[in-house]
Amino acid sequence: MVKAKIYAGIAIIVAFGVMSMLYVHRGLDEVVGHLTKLEQIDAPFSIAALEMEKNVGEYAYGVLQYVAQPLPDIRAETANDSADFSRYHANYMQLSSTEREIELGRHLAAEFKTLSGIGTTLMEKRDALDASFERITGLLNQIDALADHRMLAVAPSREPARRQTLVAIGNLESQAARTGFWLSAYARRPTAQATSQLLEKVAELDSAVAGYRRLSLGPEERRLAAEVETLRVQVRHGVDELLAGEDAINTMAMQFVRLQNAIDDVSDEEIEPLAAKGLTAPQKEADRIAVRVLNMLGYAIPLYLVVALVVGALLIMTVVRPLRRLASGTKAIGDGDLAYRIIEHGKDEFDALAQQFNLMVARLQESTVSKALLEASEQKLRLTVSELRQEIEERELSERERAKLQAELRRSEAMAAIGALMAGVAHEVRNPLFGISSTLDAMEAGSNHVGGRHREVLRREVRRLNKLMTDLLEYGRPPTDTFASGRLGTVIAEASHICGATADAAEVAIVNQVDTCDGAMQMNHGRMLQVFVNLIENAVQHAPAGSEVTISASMIEDNGQRLVECCVQDRGAGFATDDLPFLFDPFFTRRRKGTGLGLAIVQRIVEQHKGTIAAHNSAQGGAVMVLRLPLIASSHDGEPVVVTDDTGND
Repeated sequence: MVKAKIYAGIAIIVAFGVMSMLYVHRGLDEVVGHLTKLEQIDAPFSIAALEMEKNVGEYAYGVLQYVAQPLPDIRAETANDSADFSRYHANYMQLSSTEREIELGRHLAAEFKTLSGIGTTLMEKRDALDASFERITGLLNQIDALADHRMLAVAPSREPARRQTLVAIGNLESQAARTGFWLSAYARRPTAQATSQLLEKVAELDSAVAGYRRLSLGPEERRLAAEVETLRVQVRHGVDELLAGEDAINTMAMQFVRLQNAIDDVSDEEIEPLAAKGLTAPQKEADRIAVRVLNMLGYAIPLYLVVALVVGALLIMTVVRPLRRLASGTKAIGDGDLAYRIIEHGKDEFDALAQQFNLMVARLQESTVSKALLEASEQKLRLTVSELRQEIEERELSERERAKLQAELRRSEAMAAIGALMAGVAHEVRNPLFGISSTLDAMEAGSNHVGGRHREVLRREVRRLNKLMTDLLEYGRPPTDTFASGRLGTVIAEASHICGATADAAEVAIVNQVDTCDGAMQMNHGRMLQVFVNLIENAVQHAPAGSEVTISASMIEDNGQRLVECCVQDRGAGFATDDLPFLFDPFFTRRRKGTGLGLAIVQRIVEQHKGTIAAHNSAQGGAVMVLRLPLIASSHDGEPVVVTDDTGND
C-alpha cells in the first residue's frame, strides 16, 4: 500500500518535470546550433588570426635571441614559428569571407615574408661574425706560438741584443694575449667600452710587431718577423670586418623590430577586430534563445515546486504517522520500558515493521540480564590489559636505558685504554726526540755551514714529532677533577684574543657575538680555553682571506635541562660529506701537516664537561662546529647544584 502511494506521487512529479525538460531541450538544441556555427567557422577564424600574431612575435623574439646568443635550438624554434605562421595563415585565408579579410591576409603574408627574409639574413650575419671571431682567435694563437717557440729559438745569444729581443718577444706575446682577451669580451658583450678597448689593444699589437721589426735581426728573424707582420695585418682586417659587421647587424635589427611592430599594428587594429566581429552574431542569437528558455523556466519551476510540495505532503502524511508510532516505541524502550508494545492498525509495510519491533523488544527484555554480566566481565578485562601494557612499556624503557648505559661504559673503558696507550707511546718516543734535538743543537754550535739543509729538515721533523707527541700526551691525559663555576663568555673572549695574531696574519676577522652568557657552569678553565682556541684556529685556517669567523651562543632547554649552545662558523669550503662521520676519530685528518688529534682532544674535553659537540655544513657555505654544555641547575632552596663527573668529583 505505502509503496503504491509513493510510486504514484513520484510518477506525477516526474511527468511534470519531463514536460518542462522537453521544452528546455528544444531551446538548447537551437542554442547548440548557433554555437556549432560559432565553433566550426567563426572561432577557428579568430584563433587563426590570434595565432598568426603570436607566431610573428615568437619568430621575432627567436631571431633577436639568436643574434644575442647563437644556439642551434633557438634557430630551430624560429623555423618552427615560421612554419606555424604559414599553417595558420592558410587556415585564415580558407575561412576568410569578405574582400577586406582576404586583402589583409595577403598583406600580412607579404609583410611576414619580408620579415622572415631580414631574420634569415640577421642569423646568417651572426654566423659569419662568429666564424670571423674564430678566425681572428686562430691568428692570435699563431702569433703567440711563433713568439713562444720559433722566435725565442732564433733569438741572439749575446747581450744586450738578446735581452732586447726577449723584451720585444715578451711584449708581442703580451699584446697578442690582451688582444685575444678583449676580442672575447667584445664577442660576449659588444659594448662601446669593449669596442674601444679592442681597437686600443689591436693598435698596441701593431706597435709590438713594429718594435720587434726595428731590432737588428738576422735572416731567420726577419723571415719570422715577416710572418708575424702578415698575421698582424690579417688580425687588423678581421677586427675591422668584425666591428663593421656588428654595426650592420644592429642597423638591420632595428629595421627588423620596426617591421615586426608594423605587423603587430595591422593584426591588433584590423585583423583581430574583424575576427571578433564574426563571433558576435551567432552568440547574440544563442543568447536570445537562452533568455527565452530562462523566462519559461521562471514560470515552470515555481509550478513544479508547488506540485512537488503537494504530492510530497500527501506522501509524508502517509509515512510520518506510522513512523511517529515507531519513534514513540523507540523512546519508551530507550527510557527502559521494555514492556511497551506498538499497536498494529492495518496490513501495510509499517504494520509488518511494528510486528518485528514488538518481537525485538521481547527478545531484548530477555537478553538484558546477560548483557549486564558481559559488560562487567569486559570492564575487568580492560583493566587487566591496561595494567599489562603499562608494565611492558616500563620494562622496554628500562631495557633501553640499560643498553645505553652499557654502550657508554664500554666507550669510556675503550677511551681510557687508548689514552693510557697514547701516553706511554708519547713518553717513549719523546726521549729519543730529545736526544736528536740535543745532537742537532751541538751540530749547529760546531759548524754553521756543513749539512745546514739536512739539519733544517731534521729540525722541522723533530718539531713535527714533538707536536704529535704533545697531542698524544694531551689525548691520553686523564680526566681532570678540578672544576669551578665560570661563564663561557669569558673563555671565548680570551680564546679570541689568543687567536687574534693568527687571524690577522691570515687576513680573517674574528667576530665574537658572545658578550656574556647568562648562567654559570662547572668547568676547568684551562681545558675549556684549549677547546675554543683549537676550534677558532681551525676555522681561521680554513677561512678564505677577507672573510670572517663567527662565534655565537644561546641559551636552550633540552628535556628540562638548561644548556648553552655555542657555534663556531667559518666561510670556507666546509667539510666533505664523506668526512663528517670521521671528524672526531683519532688520527683522521685531510691536512698534510696535521696530526688528526685536535678534534678528538676537543671532543674528549667536551665530554668530560658532560657536553656534546657536532659538526655540519652551513646552508650559506662554510663549516659549523656546535657545542652544547650544561649549566649549573638551581635546587629548590636556591643553592646551586654542582654537576659531577663520572668519578663522583664535584
